[in-house]
Amino acid sequence: MLRRRHASANSEPAMTVSLTDIRQARTRVRHQVIETPLIHSHSFSRICGRDVWLKAEALQRAGSFKIRGAANVISGLSGQAVVAASAGNHAQGVALAAANAGVPCTVFMPENAALPKIEATRDYGATVCLAGSNLAEAVEAALAHAAETGDRFIHPYDDPGIVAGQGTLGLELVEQLPDLGTVIVPTGGGGLLSGVAVAVKALRPEAKVVGVEIDAAPTYVESRRAGHPVAVPPRPTMADGINVTTPSSLAFELIERHVDDLVVVTEAQTSSALTLILERSKLMVEPAAAVGIAALVDGVVGSDIPEPVVVVLSGGNIDLLLLGKVVRHGLESSGRYADLRVWVPDQPGQLLRILRTIAAEEANVVQVEHHREGFGLPFGTVEITISIETRGPEHTARIRRALEPYAPDR
Repeated sequence: MLRRRHASANSEPAMTVSLTDIRQARTRVRHQVIETPLIHSHSFSRICGRDVWLKAEALQRAGSFKIRGAANVISGLSGQAVVAASAGNHAQGVALAAANAGVPCTVFMPENAALPKIEATRDYGATVCLAGSNLAEAVEAALAHAAETGDRFIHPYDDPGIVAGQGTLGLELVEQLPDLGTVIVPTGGGGLLSGVAVAVKALRPEAKVVGVEIDAAPTYVESRRAGHPVAVPPRPTMADGINVTTPSSLAFELIERHVDDLVVVTEAQTSSALTLILERSKLMVEPAAAVGIAALVDGVVGSDIPEPVVVVLSGGNIDLLLLGKVVRHGLESSGRYADLRVWVPDQPGQLLRILRTIAAEEANVVQVEHHREGFGLPFGTVEITISIETRGPEHTARIRRALEPYAPDR
């Protein structure tokens, strides 16, 4: 956990966002943005030993909070065409806001962007151009397009209008839960965190604001540690919605002023949290939206945070193919899914013996692979790989103990 330093009186950023800006943004986006539910979670309150609420922004129009900032910026452009670059949520938010405003919209997406996200962006009326192998190259193409055409480039987070629009979520939180104690916010580019923090701290100064990053992109944690914005090396992550490696000076200054703590969670913690959200809250969220629950469930946030605690579930745009992989990863991380490998003599009945051992422990076999050669096997030995579903870590450990006589490294 990295807590904020107290900002000096003369450290006001050149650009800033105020509560007035956020209230004005709310007036502009009122008819484009829905007030998403704030749901009390009995399950997470029991699991975490705290009074926990979920801000279901995954149910927002276009599937994430991004419509808030995009609608705020586009509503003030007087019909100017817009261009954006995004691999997912920002693309859809800008496309929908542009359609609502009746202005042309071009979105540059990486060539490897998920097909459902490409199709959803087109369905909102945007012209989608695939450019580059990553988001940085798509951004370069979008900026070149803006320079050539005069279209307004809509930055995903480094824009006061975007930050003010995202801050409308903070206004909703305080209205929905006036005694708000702590709000936990997924953090990528920092637009949502900084906007929410400005609103919450202005209306309820005693509340704590905590930002959560994925360990593949601890951009603002490293920036806070350095005392100024710093980029971090890009790394792959399932939480692509917050995989931002270049910070915003605007967001950094606001985060330093208003955000109490910044924490980091792992991929395993995130996938386990997403699985828990699906099971306990029946809400489909993307991995980036699950990091707040991961931080709370795994005790990454401090034990001293005031209650009630609100966790922002920032988006629900997840490819169903990825969802299956993430859920399996989450089950494995939480000890409820395991791949076991055993060696047995190449004799009749050996596979049946292994399956009976597992059945006696009341586990469910999902898949079996049987190899007679290769894999460095000794002569006359068969390797069996078995995927099983279990009831949890203790059950998995008991099955492993039962199969110890057949372990390859015994």
